[in-house]
Amino acid sequence: MCGHVSPPGSAFCLNCGTQLAAAPAQTPAGAGGLPARCGTCGQENPAGMKFCRNCGGALAAFPPPTYPGPGPAGPIAAPYAGAAAGPPHAGPVIGGSPPQTTGQVFGRFGSLACPRCGGSTPAGFAFCQQCGFQLPNVDPSGPTMATPRPAAPVAPAPAPQPGWGAAVSVNRDGSDGERFPLTSEFVTVGRVGADLTFEQDRFLARVHARIERAGDGTARVVPLDTLNGVYKKLDAGIELADGAIFLVGREVLRFEVLDGDERNAAPLVRHGVALFGSPPREPWGRLIQLLPSGGVRDVRHLAGGEVVLGREEGDLIYRDDAFMSRRHAALAWDGRRATLRDLGSSNGSFIRLTGPTLVRHHDQVRMGDQLFRLELGR
Repeated sequence: MCGHVSPPGSAFCLNCGTQLAAAPAQTPAGAGGLPARCGTCGQENPAGMKFCRNCGGALAAFPPPTYPGPGPAGPIAAPYAGAAAGPPHAGPVIGGSPPQTTGQVFGRFGSLACPRCGGSTPAGFAFCQQCGFQLPNVDPSGPTMATPRPAAPVAPAPAPQPGWGAAVSVNRDGSDGERFPLTSEFVTVGRVGADLTFEQDRFLARVHARIERAGDGTARVVPLDTLNGVYKKLDAGIELADGAIFLVGREVLRFEVLDGDERNAAPLVRHGVALFGSPPREPWGRLIQLLPSGGVRDVRHLAGGEVVLGREEGDLIYRDDAFMSRRHAALAWDGRRATLRDLGSSNGSFIRLTGPTLVRHHDQVRMGDQLFRLELGR
């Protein structure tokens, strides 16, 4: 069928297992359970085998798989009382056990089940002794089956590393949301491709920020996005540098320090006439309201020792900001530096980070529209 040339005397093709034409008679198997020698390759085979264990060639004619019946009619001695009559020769008895030689081979080497006919063949044979089918995982040129290699032991899964902290999402109502364990040396936060991903937050960059382990119960927050940045909630007053950006309620404000010419502007005099205008108040700074378009809207100058921002009370009022408290935050000036402090507002005040910043246990950071409380091991 497949065109493969099989050794003379083979009953089945060594390549595809198709039954071949009748092979010429070979030397009969030795009597009395002696081994039979293959006429094709010379390999000795245990008595009772139909096909050579080495080349698959058919051995000398052998009775069908069922055990033979009684011998030809002849003078038979009367059986013992109660005993069934049997043949006088040494052949196997119907219903008895197979020849001892075959049983010993099975016991010593084990057996294999043929996937085609289901017959049992001693281990080490390349071809089924019932139908001639080539058995799997056996080298046809070798007299014995290769010993299977023991399976390599499976390495146990590494134990999960103990976390050094967690980032707890804070909901808008102040309750705790999802908890994100911090187990590696650093964790990235972003919209796509970060360790903590928030695909629906359009204010987040692909990789927005990184939270690093710093030791001694602290962590380091590294801003990676330069458009919206990272904000840290104030837990105490903080000095404001020129150009600092902070968040109160929903107002994003930039603080600028005024130089001497703006702080003490000289009155305009034209043709000996002084320009009439509002009395000067000697401001020390200004707040610029930043818009989502990238432009600015209100510009408020700051004068006096303290300026309070709030929704209902204070010097600068934002009545339409529902996230701002009545008295939310205050800016102060001591003649040399400006400071910002929160006045116990419900939603807090946040300063935008300008670089890697150390944070402590329970500090809160805002990234995009996400607010996290950091819980760090101490």
